[in-house]
Amino acid sequence: MDFGLYDKAAIVFGGANGIGAAIVQSLHTEGAGVAIADLNKERSDSLAKSMGPLVVSIPCDVSNKGEIVAAVESAAKQFGGLHILVLSVGLTLPDRLEDIADADIERTFTVNMRSHIWAAQAALPKMREAGYGRIVLIGSGSGIKGSGGLMLYSASKFFLRGLTQAMGIELGPTGVTANIVCPSDVYPEGDRPAGSWTNEKLIRTSCRKENAVDLDGVREARIARTPLQRSCSAQDVANVVTFLCSSQASFITAQTIAVNGGLLPT
Repeated sequence: MDFGLYDKAAIVFGGANGIGAAIVQSLHTEGAGVAIADLNKERSDSLAKSMGPLVVSIPCDVSNKGEIVAAVESAAKQFGGLHILVLSVGLTLPDRLEDIADADIERTFTVNMRSHIWAAQAALPKMREAGYGRIVLIGSGSGIKGSGGLMLYSASKFFLRGLTQAMGIELGPTGVTANIVCPSDVYPEGDRPAGSWTNEKLIRTSCRKENAVDLDGVREARIARTPLQRSCSAQDVANVVTFLCSSQASFITAQTIAVNGGLLPT
């Protein structure tokens, strides 16, 4: 299917690794110009260089509103407009309720919640000017069903679902759509490391939940509970995101779309 993205420009926050990198590649394959906005400048630069002139790298710390606004402005300037905003950023601080520190609350709320509002605020005028707008957030299964030991993370992902629904409803009359994609666990794949799984505390927390000795054991236990009998891949997520960014998805907005192989039916 031709998704009709050859005249479209996108910015992907968190596009240097994992799911974000898969989304960048998928949008690029469909012909879109893509700006990678990421804190990891080295990885972002390398990925952009490997894809050619239609992909650019923009250093950005999403905990800084000014850098988000500057990244959106830079992307729009380089491509002559902006049509697509994808937010594939999120901080996972695994703590039980009694261990949550105020600093962790502030950090999680800024990276996982405030940044998404700031980015949407910056991108919306560009989309209205272009006459085409697609906003796609990357959520989590932990935003569909709360996860013990991941309280702050779960709370932030539930927040994003509410934000997305409200944006979709509010922006509908302008033709701008907003949707959130909630995948199940995406594990490291080849040269695409899944950033959250570099967190040893998260791995220990997950191992306790699954009575597993290591990440491989966690993966096996969760695959065994998944009706489709495999884990979610970054490409699975990218495929759905690319469709949502296309004109074919023009009547889909304010939706939570689960990509989890039936693990959490919605």
